[in-house]
Amino acid sequence: MMESATGRKTPDEEWRELVKAKREVERIEAAGLTVEEAIEHAPVTKILKENAVDEKIAKDLVPAVKKMVEKGLSADQAEALATSMAVLRDRGFAEKDNPAAELTAALDKAKEQVNAKPHQWPPIISMSELEGYNFKIGSAELSETFKVKLKEKASEIANRAREYGVDIIEVIGHTDEQAMSGSISNMDKGLKSVLDGQRPIGSLRPADNAGLGLARAISVAELLENLPELDGLTILPMSGGQLILPGDKLTDGAQLGDVKARRRIEIRVRKRSESETQPVTTEL
Repeated sequence: MMESATGRKTPDEEWRELVKAKREVERIEAAGLTVEEAIEHAPVTKILKENAVDEKIAKDLVPAVKKMVEKGLSADQAEALATSMAVLRDRGFAEKDNPAAELTAALDKAKEQVNAKPHQWPPIISMSELEGYNFKIGSAELSETFKVKLKEKASEIANRAREYGVDIIEVIGHTDEQAMSGSISNMDKGLKSVLDGQRPIGSLRPADNAGLGLARAISVAELLENLPELDGLTILPMSGGQLILPGDKLTDGAQLGDVKARRRIEIRVRKRSESETQPVTTEL
């Protein structure tokens, strides 16, 4: 722009700048901002535009930009957000009719999570021999008392699953460290037929505590699967053998012998992970 010999702008030049400024103000106001807000939000808006957020989307995002600034979003945070938006758009995930509403909702959700109580994990339901949950010695067969008590536990397990929105029940069998007799195990060959209901649990012959813990977990899982309160939930039998003490500590080998508190079944509930929902394929 030309200036006069004195270095001052001519009236014509000043007029043109005024017209240009007026147009900019009109553009700002048309986008839903006041001039003061435009100045205040300039760093965030600049970052959005630099990250390939086009004019239309930038205009649609004005309410969200306001909310971002009101919530204390810095220019650096806006840059990270805008970069993510650009990547999502490039991959076809950001073609939304109302990006402002989408972004505002995301910000509100994030605020709710920040203000929410710390995450609480589902408590473990433990059933030990000390409480009358007995198996026959060296066997996976449930005592009659155990069966009655386990059926009474069904509603508690179902309530826990509903409370935490989970769909997996893990049944974990734990033993003490008394060594097994060393008989030959038929677990590898016999497990499937027991799981399919073709053979009774008593047909299994575990040769070690790891196998005994698994056989007992299968026995409990078998009973739970037939209870209407737990319909629709996946029940998975597992073994902790003699490795894990009550309170989730690895054994140091010092608690040998007959320890009823260690002979227990633990019920843990959890949400199915996304990877578990994917089909398993085998390449030949």
